[in-house]
Amino acid sequence: MVNKLLVWILTIILLFLGQGKINAATLSELEQQKKQIEEERFKIKTELKRENRAELVIKNSKLVVKENAYKNAIKYLTGDIKEINSEYSAYKMMNINPGEIPEPFIPIYQAAAERYGVDWTVLAAIHSIETRFSTINRMISSVGAIGHMQFMPATFVAYGIDGNGDGKISPWSLEDAIYSAANYLAANNYSQDKRKAIWHYNHADWYVNDVLATAAAFSIKNN
Repeated sequence: MVNKLLVWILTIILLFLGQGKINAATLSELEQQKKQIEEERFKIKTELKRENRAELVIKNSKLVVKENAYKNAIKYLTGDIKEINSEYSAYKMMNINPGEIPEPFIPIYQAAAERYGVDWTVLAAIHSIETRFSTINRMISSVGAIGHMQFMPATFVAYGIDGNGDGKISPWSLEDAIYSAANYLAANNYSQDKRKAIWHYNHADWYVNDVLATAAAFSIKNN
């Protein structure tokens, strides 16, 4: 149930975060959506004495989850996301060739890879495939993955690492995201079966193949 709620929350954030611009109209629309849900729940409560009681109870439960998602989205949007905006605004303006690794990123990949025993070119490949080296206009996917390395929030909570030593752990911090990706691969037995570890990152064989092929190309160009 918690995972479903997280998906709802991130889906709502995706819909309303956009380019990172927050305004009164956005919050007003969220409030209207929340109010509409509250009205729907009130109607359900008045109908519970009629037939299909079980069906109405299920519908009400789903609306509770959705209502909580809107509440959390509003709470998130009214918080301070200045750091999030500034973190990726610089990267998205970079003129990057997808076939080349940006030089400033290489030491970060290498340091994270050395700490967790993974290949730094695999980290670079994941970064390239997931967010084109942090240059996509928004770093929230349609399924709710967030940040430079596209973690689902619940996964990042479990595997997030303070890569830059600032005392905070954030998927919006480049160093944190890369170190967290290395930690996640290592935790999924990368040293024993790198294909399976990468598959855990995105459950698709084509994804594993793309990551390994991209990593191999990066390795040739950077050796």
